[in-house]
Amino acid sequence: MNRRQFINQTLAMTGLGLSWKTWAIPNSSSSPRLLVVMLRGAYDGASLLVPHGYPFYYAARPNIALAQPNPANPDAALDIGHGYGLHPAVASSLHTMFQAQQAVLVPFSGSQDLSRSHFQSQDVMELGQNSSHALDYSSGFLYRLVALLRQGGRNLNGMSFTSNITPIFKGVAEIPNINLQGQVNAMADPRQTSMLEALYQGQAMQMYVDEGIQTRQQVSALLDKEMKDASRGAAKASGFEKVARSMAALMRDNPAYAVGFVDVGGWDTHVNQGASNGVLANNLGNLGRGLSSYADELGVDAWRNTTVVVMSEFGRTFRENGNRGTDHGHGNTMWILGGSVSGGKLAGELMDINEATLFQQRDLPVFNDYRSVLGNILSRMYGLNTRQLNEVLPGALIKDFGIC
Repeated sequence: MNRRQFINQTLAMTGLGLSWKTWAIPNSSSSPRLLVVMLRGAYDGASLLVPHGYPFYYAARPNIALAQPNPANPDAALDIGHGYGLHPAVASSLHTMFQAQQAVLVPFSGSQDLSRSHFQSQDVMELGQNSSHALDYSSGFLYRLVALLRQGGRNLNGMSFTSNITPIFKGVAEIPNINLQGQVNAMADPRQTSMLEALYQGQAMQMYVDEGIQTRQQVSALLDKEMKDASRGAAKASGFEKVARSMAALMRDNPAYAVGFVDVGGWDTHVNQGASNGVLANNLGNLGRGLSSYADELGVDAWRNTTVVVMSEFGRTFRENGNRGTDHGHGNTMWILGGSVSGGKLAGELMDINEATLFQQRDLPVFNDYRSVLGNILSRMYGLNTRQLNEVLPGALIKDFGIC
């Protein structure tokens, strides 16, 4: 092994895969921004948007249903009217936005894909195509959006806050990506460094090892500074909140990166899903706090021109299973957040929830195609006409959901 090989291997072992760039341009809080959040694993929308006004909900979920709204009960659903409530884990985040008319929820939404396969359904949504046709992996819908806007003379690019480019940003040109999951501080861990130095002390490879360590420390310091600059000195937070603040700082201070994407995992709750507490409640709480932090970090002016779309590949069975969890379902609830959305309401087609109205006797149906919801948002944000929307979301039926 020569010097170049050793340094390259050292960098690879410490995870320094740099596939992104930044081009800073003057700040412009009036530029429209779009962030799409994919909840991988299929989150249970019926636990976020609780149909407490429908008795069948309690019959179908004897162990994991949330209590009916009761101000004296901190574990109860938070009433938002029309027989629905929000999970108490989002009391200080999504519920607050909803009350401030900065959040719209679209129940009975999703794609028409019936595979109930995580990978198939995620690909369908990220590609933005008709699930009844063979999927074309040449481009994702956010890539097509960015390409269309650039053709119209807009100086912008997309930014994927993921370790790799996923189908949503696939295309002929490179879209930058950056992983904000917090690996930077571990790249030059003192304990690992001392162990590596001791291992090769007095050996023929010692010079190469020392040079490799020095290179790793230099790159780590540069990246650590980049991360701190991106968060604008904000205090570190755990999990998604930290990621969300960094995303907001980058999107705010680099208006060229006006279209963002991030994915959040851990939503496949087949076993011990919990009700007001547990795995799902923790995930919802972390997600909600992260999105609130994203809005706070952007600031009032930038938030007013930002739209956040939260979606998941499909919902979960309306009935709980034998393991006090839920299985792969169909219809779900999308979140639309932003400082200028027409919020504080449920959007799209609704229905009574009872045993007879379940899809295939097990799931919530899809009345509101996610592509129609996205089309409504994109047409209002960017002034896209029918032809342009068809380029981004081919074959989608565009409706006015009254979101923007």
